[in-house]
Amino acid sequence: MALGILMILFAVMSAASITGLSLMFAVKNERDRRTVFYCMAVWGMFIAAFGAMSLPANFLAQRASAWGIGILSLAAVLIHIKAKDKKIYYLAYGLVAVSVIAGVYRIFF
Repeated sequence: MALGILMILFAVMSAASITGLSLMFAVKNERDRRTVFYCMAVWGMFIAAFGAMSLPANFLAQRASAWGIGILSLAAVLIHIKAKDKKIYYLAYGLVAVSVIAGVYRIFF
């Protein structure tokens, strides 16, 4: 029973991540792209927290690496807020994408 629930959770998290990242790079309207970006940044932090809290307390290095993946999303938000050039925005989008992909990979593999 519990493994079935975890499989459903894996499918939902993967689908939400793929959909969100696809929208973040496909949307042309800058306002909508910014909204999707912030949603994906929060999603990346949620995935990192979920991954870190799912580990036992004595797995300190693994927990720290999971939190580090979440810090990538936080760094992306700070870069996005301070950015003045479009290239810097794309750097922030890339950091969020790496955070989400690495977080999902870290949890499930």
